[in-house]
Amino acid sequence: EPTASSKLHLEVSAELVRMGIAHKNEMCLPKLGYHMDIAILPITDTAEAGALLDDKVAARTREAVRAATVTYGVLVIEIDGPWHYDAARRLLPATELIRRHLALVGCAVVAVPYWKWDALNDNAEKAAYLAELLSSLPPLASSRASESRGG
Repeated sequence: EPTASSKLHLEVSAELVRMGIAHKNEMCLPKLGYHMDIAILPITDTAEAGALLDDKVAARTREAVRAATVTYGVLVIEIDGPWHYDAARRLLPATELIRRHLALVGCAVVAVPYWKWDALNDNAEKAAYLAELLSSLPPLASSRASESRGG
């Protein structure tokens, strides 16, 4: 059973809603038994129609998400509060292990570190940050993608 979402998690989720990006919070990945903070689903016309923010940043981000969900299948945003890091802001081994497991089953994983999100001043900066994060996913080699999906 997942724990309640943090304030940071809810803020990121709200920004994705504003951008018209369909997603599920605290979704369980049955293959591994992990709960993903945010799982981004393939974009549908319905999700876009519900976008509260209809500008170039949101449109570019929706296009990047479309491409990523085709390439990777599942796009995961992990919300990293202070408990994911040591005093030097290095990821803890348990968090690194989960990320590796998610990548091995074909998920693309991006993280929102708490100190980066907290430094953003308004919704425009938050949208731009998410756009950059989601648009910067590296292409997945087609052979790795098919191997991880059993094809």
